[in-house]
Amino acid sequence: MVKLSELGESEKQALENLARALSHFARGRAYGYIDRLANAFSVTTARQVLTEALRDLRSEHDRGESVFLPRPQDVEVLLRLSEEDLSVLKIVAALALSYAR
Repeated sequence: MVKLSELGESEKQALENLARALSHFARGRAYGYIDRLANAFSVTTARQVLTEALRDLRSEHDRGESVFLPRPQDVEVLLRLSEEDLSVLKIVAALALSYAR
């Protein structure tokens, strides 16, 4: 099981950036992406959910909404870590919910 305290600073920052981006959906009470990510049983599912969520965030950003977009390397870090242990996805989902104020 992945623990934030055991990750490097760049890995922690990547997870926090993704959680910050996903918190946009929680603030709007649209929990679908967050729930699907937390409950993903495979890296393939995680990739699909992330792609859909990032596409929606990009669309909102392009329409002029103030939406935080994670860096490409943040996504790469999450996918790499999820290949090692899917529990990292639950951490990102929990952080996203906690950032939604």
